[in-house]
Amino acid sequence: MRIWFFGTPSLSASVLRDILNTSNIEVCFIVTNPDKSVGRSGELQPTPVKSLALIHNIPVFTPTKIRENQEFFDALREFQCDYFIVVAFGRILPNAILKIPKKKCINIHWSILPLYRWASPIQSALLHGEKETGVTIMEMSEGMDEGDILKIHTISIDPTETSETLFEKFSEISGSILIQTLRELELGGITSLPQDEIRATYCKKIEKEDGLIDWNESAKKIYHMWQAYTPWPGIYTTYEGKRLLLEKVNYIETWLKGDIIWTVIKLENGKVGVICGDGILTLDQVKLEWKKSQNIRDFVNGNQKFIWITL
Repeated sequence: MRIWFFGTPSLSASVLRDILNTSNIEVCFIVTNPDKSVGRSGELQPTPVKSLALIHNIPVFTPTKIRENQEFFDALREFQCDYFIVVAFGRILPNAILKIPKKKCINIHWSILPLYRWASPIQSALLHGEKETGVTIMEMSEGMDEGDILKIHTISIDPTETSETLFEKFSEISGSILIQTLRELELGGITSLPQDEIRATYCKKIEKEDGLIDWNESAKKIYHMWQAYTPWPGIYTTYEGKRLLLEKVNYIETWLKGDIIWTVIKLENGKVGVICGDGILTLDQVKLEWKKSQNIRDFVNGNQKFIWITL
């Protein structure tokens, strides 16, 4: 089985690593994004997928342009691959590329499609308080994340899950689910199914500003924000003109609401919380701009005016 692999970030690299450790699958070429400059020095750094490809001496393409790139198209055709495997490549492939492999173009998406198409499915499942998500293996089409479904493997979302831990779950299982799907396709054991367009939902690329807290929202909703945006961009508010990052939080559903929103209180059990539009967001660890991370007790000891009310 001969494949081209398209991917960019660490999660893509984990899938590629599983493929490279599998017999009877030959990775002919790898396509990833160009090296990016990092840090103050501007030193160029390869993508995680490219770094892995270089270790295994696999040829790498890093085209700056995909559409109307005839040289790139010709290179793809030259190797007569069975499948193109696309895992978080980061760019849309035109129909001219999708027609090149002998058999199929296959994509991994980290949601239960058609839910959470597009850019941030892992974070969006947490943001909306989902109890489960999954790995979807699908045939690619010109529409983004709209292709027919080959396999869905569901996974549970723990109540204390963050995007960091959920990414780790996907990293552990995505490669094996893909390999299983490829083997079943070779045996003719899979019938693809079209997605239900009526159920389709979408998610956008996450920006740094998305982590700003609106205290009029419920404590539960803000907690889901923390789950989705940990470790990046984090959730934050402002204290004495500086950004206060809330690194570890929880919530209490309570009758407190409405006219005392954004009041910081100390509860009878010693916990520190913030009254929200509905409920209390309890704080465990925070980081004030330009300062180190602190547990909430140490932070309060150094910022006595932080607590307004003791209950």
